Amino acid sequence: MFKSKKFRIIPDYGDSNNPKIRAKYGYLEATVSIIGNALLFLLKLFLGLFINSIALIADGVHSLSDVSTSGIVIFGFRISKKESDQEHPFGHGRAEYIATLIIAILLIIVGLGFIQQSIERIINPEYISHQEYVIIISIVVLISAVVKELMARYSIIIAKKINSDVLKADAWHHRSDAISSIGVAIGILGARYGFPILDPIFGIIVSIVIIYVGIDLMKRSSNILMGTKIEKETISQIEEIVKSTGYAKNLHNVFLHDYGTNKVITLHVEIDSNLSLEKAHEIADNLEEKIQNKTKFSTVIHLEPSRNRNKNKKSYKIIEKILKSQNEIKSFHKIQIIDGIKKDEIKMHLVVNHNMSVQK
Repeated sequence: MFKSKKFRIIPDYGDSNNPKIRAKYGYLEATVSIIGNALLFLLKLFLGLFINSIALIADGVHSLSDVSTSGIVIFGFRISKKESDQEHPFGHGRAEYIATLIIAILLIIVGLGFIQQSIERIINPEYISHQEYVIIISIVVLISAVVKELMARYSIIIAKKINSDVLKADAWHHRSDAISSIGVAIGILGARYGFPILDPIFGIIVSIVIIYVGIDLMKRSSNILMGTKIEKETISQIEEIVKSTGYAKNLHNVFLHDYGTNKVITLHVEIDSNLSLEKAHEIADNLEEKIQNKTKFSTVIHLEPSRNRNKNKKSYKIIEKILKSQNEIKSFHKIQIIDGIKKDEIKMHLVVNHNMSVQK
């Protein structure tokens, strides 16, 4: 007897942390998107030209822009799957974010172009033709909205599977098209029953949705490329791990460096200055392993020697007294006394009067 394989909507290619496997999922999503959007574009363009609807034509071109978007997605995954080299020691994972940024700019340009055309249609109104087919065409447009929503959900499933922002963005791209199609259907029906201005108005609404999605994508991808702060939940997890180690006194300067599939956490951890170098190295290795297992991010720890504050109360009081006596200093925090070979080092954070010169 032959064993039948269970049908999978999304195949199991393997470990999604592997850039090459990750690219396979990206290609799958993009291929489905290209086929679906190409068919919807042809359908909407034909119907839009048939009844002379600027909103429906705009919606069709929106679907066409989704085809180009999927092409950029494929290009982004193709670059990001490349292994690290001498010029790119952290890999090429950020190519996904660059692809997202390009998609965002294209969306904004398309949206602005259709706003211009819709305004011209309001100034010089044109009536929808072949009105006897409007109801049937509106139903077809609503069905296309359902198809786009299904495509969006398919993309979201893959995006969650491989934790990909660019696929999440593409999913919302599909969803915005579905919302736009619903608006277009309403506009066409309104024009059929004596309100021709509804067609260009919904053309503007569709364009605004396109621009909004473009700005949102551009903001998100730009933030990642420029660097964003680490999530509070992740910091709390790291603090819990560090505090569970009896030797660690404090931690600060926690940063997340996002390189696509390769994410690196760096942090400074203070430990007792009396510990041996061998013991300190062991503590760092242990913490790096625990943090990496918890967050799934590569971890690099910089160790700093620290004295026990309780043993140096007198020194801290002297420092605080000096700081409080300075009129230019508004507040201070994170005072640290670090053991040195020849002399100790004092570190602190100061908030000073904004009028104070740099030289002073």
